[in-house]
Amino acid sequence: MKKHLISVGTGFLVLTLAYIISGFILNDNDDELKLVTESAKLVSVIKVKNSLNPIELSVDGRLKSKNRIKLYSEVQGLINFNQNKFSEGNSFKSNELILSINSDEFRSSVKQARSEFQNLIASVLPDIKIDFNDNFENWESFFKNFDINKSISKLPNIKSDKEKYYIIGKGIQSAYYRVKSLDERLKKFNIYAPFDGSLINLNVSEGTMVSPGMLLASYISENDFELSVNIPSKYVQYISINERISININGTEYTGKIKRINKNIDELSQTVGVHIGFKNQNLKDGMYLKAKIPLNLESQGFSISRSNLINDEFVFVAENDNSVGVRNVKAIYYDDDSVIVSGLEDNTKLISTYIPGIYKGMKIKISD
Repeated sequence: MKKHLISVGTGFLVLTLAYIISGFILNDNDDELKLVTESAKLVSVIKVKNSLNPIELSVDGRLKSKNRIKLYSEVQGLINFNQNKFSEGNSFKSNELILSINSDEFRSSVKQARSEFQNLIASVLPDIKIDFNDNFENWESFFKNFDINKSISKLPNIKSDKEKYYIIGKGIQSAYYRVKSLDERLKKFNIYAPFDGSLINLNVSEGTMVSPGMLLASYISENDFELSVNIPSKYVQYISINERISININGTEYTGKIKRINKNIDELSQTVGVHIGFKNQNLKDGMYLKAKIPLNLESQGFSISRSNLINDEFVFVAENDNSVGVRNVKAIYYDDDSVIVSGLEDNTKLISTYIPGIYKGMKIKISD
């Protein structure tokens, strides 16, 4: 019987000690959990200070040479070798020869036509001296200065209707324009640079046989560029022609101006095209650029991170009792990383820290 009582007493004592020890352990765990919870609710805040905020539209696009043309052959022949100048990337000054096409055969035909025209003038000079003596000196001077190796010059002015009928009847006028046409065609065997620029996208090389209508290459300007972008139509009224635009490339700033604004609105995107001109030889055709277009519009509000705006209509703030509060706001303008909002009073403490599961009334501690 005594052994039984001793066993019961011992068991009771063990249970009592186990209860007391488990209580200490649970209290310690509660303290640890409390510390962890308090650490998770530590937040940073930003004090609101409303002001006038300049608004800039962020845009991007590909830079294109303003002057861009395709070079086509209008005649047939072999491209002459010209010290390999007709190569992609080569630069030319305005009116400098880009390439020439062999014109020996055609040039001979032109000289023949000029010679025949010269013979025609020679055959009518005696009649002109007799019938139109007052204009003979002009025709004689035209004949003496005629050179079959040079382009034909302008015909002498006709002084009377009778002289006009005579010149037309002898076929001089039609022969003149036939030679003039050949002279113009002969010029097409040489292609000159229309402006300062360089060659890109070559389709042929020196020594290639070309034919009329064949695409030879593309030619672009090297220091005159345009950046074409689209902006929402609601902002068009706030930009203007000649507005200065700055871009930054690897730490270097380049300045351009708005040159043109489209008069139509794209039906699908409801945007308007804006064309910004840049002049700098360090820029390159095809560059991808980001720019900001300043709007002639300022709005009273406060700029915050887009991550702090919830559902585009409210933010979390720290109340005076160190709890989470909610404020409704109105988004005025979105930028890449920020948004300008109105509806917050000055000195409101905006919570800038991300808190999983945050809710109104949650207890928080503001970090120093």
